[in-house]
Amino acid sequence: MAVPNSKIRPFHLPELKLFRPSSIDGVFGLLERGARVLAGGTDQLILASRHGAPRKLAWIGGIDALKACNTDRERLRVGAGVTLGELIRSSDFRRSAPAVADGAQLIGSVQLRNLATLLGNVCTASPAGDTLPGLLVHDAHVEISAPANRHRRLALQDFLVGPGDTALSQNELATGVSLRPLQANEASAYRRHTERQALDLAFAGVAARLAFEADGHTVAGAHLALGAVGPTALLAEDAATILVGYPLTKERRAACAAAAAETCKPISDFRAGADYRRQLIRVLVGDVLSEVERRAGIRTRGQDNQ
Repeated sequence: MAVPNSKIRPFHLPELKLFRPSSIDGVFGLLERGARVLAGGTDQLILASRHGAPRKLAWIGGIDALKACNTDRERLRVGAGVTLGELIRSSDFRRSAPAVADGAQLIGSVQLRNLATLLGNVCTASPAGDTLPGLLVHDAHVEISAPANRHRRLALQDFLVGPGDTALSQNELATGVSLRPLQANEASAYRRHTERQALDLAFAGVAARLAFEADGHTVAGAHLALGAVGPTALLAEDAATILVGYPLTKERRAACAAAAAETCKPISDFRAGADYRRQLIRVLVGDVLSEVERRAGIRTRGQDNQ
């Protein structure tokens, strides 16, 4: 029987030091000593097996200040310690940000979603991160803290720098993400394509958020975001603008889909070719617009019955 090559796939994790700070200030102290932040750990434990990865981990799951999930009419805030499972089980969150909930539901398995966090998916910065397109169309901003009580906010499109790379400095901690919840006459959705329905990365993904006029058909505002077809998840606002001021006719959908396919910059890899990914974007844009229109009709009927 062949023996697996330990240089390719280690038999076990290397020795790690796990710290459990009870405050955000405690996290900063550990960051200064070279530790890496651990929330759910579903990505970090994989990275830990690589040569040169940090061997000190600072688990933030015990910090109550990072577990809050608050919403009002203007913004919805999710703390760094809130898991995907908690968000999926929250009816308020699903109503407020359906496109994000769609993506969260597709990540990993039930067990992984009960550990993985929304902000962890953001900070991993995979171009194929399933929550990222939904967060982009919901105008997401990442909240960042640093020692000496310094804080800043970055729009998600500015926070994502490249594959696996963010605008976070070594001594900074991403403490939460805030987004814009749906307003009246709005709906959002996310759709992706994979070979498997679960436990797989997207070949391509599309999220859309549309606002409709009082007639329920004319598009008053549109936001479109694409995943797995560029170095980061990206907004396709020029393509979305094609829809504004018109009903969602077959011709408008096709024009929007064609523009989105031109906007993206996919690569060819072992999972899919660049041209195939562009064609997927065309199809997924049509699918997600149909789903948004369907959801908008349901929301409108629900509001009329209240």
